[in-house]
Amino acid sequence: MSWGLLGVGGACSVCLMLPLAAKWKLPTIPAVVGIASATLMAAVPFLWVYPLCETEWGLVACVLAQAALTFALGLSLMLIRFFRDPDRVPPEADGVVLSAADGEVLYVRTVAGETTPLVTKRGRSYLLSELTGSELVEGPVQVIGVEMTFLDVHVTRCPTAGRVRLLKHIKGEFLSLRREESPFVNERHTTVIENPLLDVAVVQVASRLVRRVQSFLALDETVRAGQRLGMIRFGSLVAVVLPERAGLTVEVKAGDRVTAGVSVLARVGAGEGEQAIEP
Repeated sequence: MSWGLLGVGGACSVCLMLPLAAKWKLPTIPAVVGIASATLMAAVPFLWVYPLCETEWGLVACVLAQAALTFALGLSLMLIRFFRDPDRVPPEADGVVLSAADGEVLYVRTVAGETTPLVTKRGRSYLLSELTGSELVEGPVQVIGVEMTFLDVHVTRCPTAGRVRLLKHIKGEFLSLRREESPFVNERHTTVIENPLLDVAVVQVASRLVRRVQSFLALDETVRAGQRLGMIRFGSLVAVVLPERAGLTVEVKAGDRVTAGVSVLARVGAGEGEQAIEP
């Protein structure tokens, strides 16, 4: 009977955790491995617990306890993965703009200028300046959004070398990132890195479950490409803003997986009298 009850408890656990994994957009393979590991670990102590239950209510309580333990173990495994901070070695190449975050490229958008809407929702136009909290450039820009899940590394990194020209924390709400207007109204932090070739802005956007967006940098600090920039606690969005210019080539598209400090988002060639970006 214990094996049958273990199966019931395990099935209840899986039915509880799979919808959550889908809702939180967790990568399929890591999510399945994590759920299976948590289910097996939680089942072990109940091999001895189930035979001790002498009433139907006791058995029901044990099944629920097994499901609760599985959920707790699964959450612990997720947090262990979330708080990873592995060392990264940026590519040794000139003129590259690296990803600032681990995750999936959500969009690549060209915006003609500060007065051109980045998103229009319910008749309301949201401008680039509302996303970044400042007027960065007058001309067209490329905006690359990378979405992170709970299983991604949440330490963000500098996409290019240069001097930190702007650090700006913008207070806001904590809406779901599934709402297109959320990057413009949620809590966020903008970092602008100035380089002889181009200025790059990184916007860390909080989500519904995020309550802290942290920066590791100081104003006027000189940074290296791939250096740790900050951290967002729990799944969120990071947008990289690149001014459009001759020789700029975006090398990612929506749906691509990228790694902070390693994956190349764009390449740009130096013009006459300009220096290449040092990685």
